[in-house]
Amino acid sequence: MRYLEVACRLLLVTVFGVAVYTKVSGRPAWLSFVDSLRQMPVPTSVARPAALLTVSVEVLIALLLLVPLRWAGEIGFALAAGLLVAFTSVIALAVAKGTRATCRCFGASSTPLGWPHIVRNGTLLVVAVLGLAGASAPESLGASGALLAGVGGLVLGVLVTAMEDIFALIRPIGRPRRP
Repeated sequence: MRYLEVACRLLLVTVFGVAVYTKVSGRPAWLSFVDSLRQMPVPTSVARPAALLTVSVEVLIALLLLVPLRWAGEIGFALAAGLLVAFTSVIALAVAKGTRATCRCFGASSTPLGWPHIVRNGTLLVVAVLGLAGASAPESLGASGALLAGVGGLVLGVLVTAMEDIFALIRPIGRPRRP
């Protein structure tokens, strides 16, 4: 279970780290993120404070999950689970209302929010819960196993952050023309 915890820690650190970086990498990125919140079922007056809170909690989660102490992992995983429930709820509400807002989770995107985003966040929620369960396991870790689990989590985190790009590569472009 502890190896699973290590993989979950690095996966979520990667996901939240990339999310923070792409939101605060410059003024245009930040303004695009705030604007994306205004397009969702978030009151316009709270879009900027919600953006600040989102980024602050994402930073806190990543930092806590980087600390190799049980209590830090437990708090980090619990915060991640709570934030992912909030994200998933807002996205599900946006999809249900037919909102055409784009996902600015990992930078610029032209893909409107949809079921793939709900599934992604639901999967990340499962990762947070599994990590929380693993954080309380009493077993010790071997260095090579922990390294392998960490690299695995890192790779999976990169794949999650590139999900929209990967889907764009395999999505059919259009109907083929008939001769």
